[in-house]
Order: sequence, then C-alpha cells, then structure tokens
Amino acid sequence: MSVRAIDYEVFKRKLKDTIGLDLNHYKQQQMQRRINQWLDRVGAANYGEYIKILQSDPVERGKFTEYLTINTSQFYRDVVVFKEIEKRILPELVQQHRRLKVWSAGCSTGPEIYTVAMLLEELTPGRRHFLLGTDFDTGALAKAEEAVYTENLLSNLPAKYKNKYFTQEGRMWRLSDSIKGLVRFQRQNLLEDPFGKGFHLILCRNVFIYFTPETQAFLTRKFSESLIPGGIFIVGSAENLLDPESAQLQRVSYCIYQRY
Repeated sequence: MSVRAIDYEVFKRKLKDTIGLDLNHYKQQQMQRRINQWLDRVGAANYGEYIKILQSDPVERGKFTEYLTINTSQFYRDVVVFKEIEKRILPELVQQHRRLKVWSAGCSTGPEIYTVAMLLEELTPGRRHFLLGTDFDTGALAKAEEAVYTENLLSNLPAKYKNKYFTQEGRMWRLSDSIKGLVRFQRQNLLEDPFGKGFHLILCRNVFIYFTPETQAFLTRKFSESLIPGGIFIVGSAENLLDPESAQLQRVSYCIYQRY
C-alpha cells in the first residue's frame, strides 16, 4: 500500500471521529477524487494537514460536510418521475390511506419533500399528512427550514404551483408558510441511525450512486423494512437497485419500486 493510500486510511478514521461520516461505505475512488479536489481548492498540502484544520475550525467543518454530502436537489426534480408521483402514486395512496406517512431521505435543502407537500395539498386540501425530510448535513437542513430558493431550483416546477405557493423576494423565491408548516426536518445518519416504520412513500434520490454495492444492499433492506406492504420506494432516475427482490421490492417503473 502506498504512503498516500495509508494517509487516506488514517484520514477516513479521523474524519469519522470529527464529523461522524464513515467513508468506508462510499465508493473510494469517487470520494477520494472529490476530497483531493477540495484540498486543492483550500490549499491544504495533505490529508494530515487538512484533518487538523477540520478539528479546529467549525466553519470549515460545515463547508466540507456540505461539499462532501453533495447537496443537489430541485423542485419537481426529474419531470417524468414527479408526473408519475402526481398523477398515479399519490392519488392511489390517498385513496387507500387517509393519512400518508412520507419520508425524503437525504433531502438536502428540501425541494423534493416540499414538492410532495404541494401535491398532497392539491389532492387533499387541509388534510394533515406526516411529511419528514432528513439529511446528514445540518447546514442543508437549516436552509430547508428557511425555504428560500434561487429561481433555478424552481425551473421544473409547474407554474400553477410556483404562482400559488411562492412569493418572489428580489432574486429569491420564498415558500409559503402553509406548505412549510406541513413538513418537519431532522438530522439523520442513514448508515447509523434507526429508521422509522410505517411509511407509505419513501424518496431517497441520487444518494445510492455514491455508496458501495454492499452499503446499497444494506440500505435497500432498511428502507424496505420501513415501508408498509404496498408502499413505494423511489430512487434517482440514474439509479437501479441491484437485487430488489431480496428486500421484498418489485420494480414498477424505471426508478420506482413497491414493497410486496
């Protein structure tokens, strides 16, 4: 093993102690490349120097955590998928269950779970559903609770929802309190923290692609166990579960699975 590889192993151990993120679950080549790019950006000479910076500088810890957890999201992200959610999945679920339990895992700054909140408010006006967004990054969760977004994050959102549920403030768009109040957010480490149960719909989109196959299989089982029979699990449009049947999931569309 090269000196650089040994240094990276030490860095991974110390990073877990510092920010709580276990990089052993992530695809190493992909993650190490991202970290090296960040070290070049901040001018750190090596892993040892940078871990000392992280241990002493909470602001840098926040920036690095946000960078490493890849907070990318959008309202009505992947139009084909959200049309399926709007036109088929949610109508069928609310027909079968009066109050839905929905979880957006790795929710970033909240656009996807807020999109679901809007769609449910249209389907069942005034009905309170349980809507949860979780993420490892507390900075992203703070932005989710603030719910003020740049216009590019709303580019896919149908105009009727944008006009009804947002107010423009300069170059930013503020989500209405009526929708904000339908969703709660909390910090969660998917690899270590317990999962809730009894969900009708779980979205975990564009998260699996960063994990090793073993971790993907582990999380697939955990998510399936969190669903009711007949519940829906949705991953990113570029993601495919490796062995969904082993977790009692069947593929019903190209990135949509149902628990049987």
